[in-house]
Amino acid sequence: MIKWTIHTALLIVHCLVCLLFIILFTPNASLLDYINITFYMGAVYLMIGLLLYVISKKFFDITALSFRKVFAKVNKQKKWQSSFEEYELPSDRVNTNWVNFFSIQGGSLLVIMLILLILYY
Repeated sequence: MIKWTIHTALLIVHCLVCLLFIILFTPNASLLDYINITFYMGAVYLMIGLLLYVISKKFFDITALSFRKVFAKVNKQKKWQSSFEEYELPSDRVNTNWVNFFSIQGGSLLVIMLILLILYY
């Protein structure tokens, strides 16, 4: 329950940030400008969330290991096996809380944008 109240509070903050962008950057504020800004913010948040989701599902781990192996051989390191264990894999660096945050906030902003777009037309 606490997570949803935090997400709702942050969604309200994001809507206020969209409103602030309209006030600062557009000479004539209209509902269409608010819809556009909300779409841009929601799309960016959703793309970041989807990128973090793909990384967290170990899609790039094999690529990272292959690059480490190639660069270890190019640098003529004899102990390339031990150098792999020093670094974390990309999927280990991604926190699932961030994936949820960006996905929920981006999806919510796009839903708000769609509702406003229906009201506009």
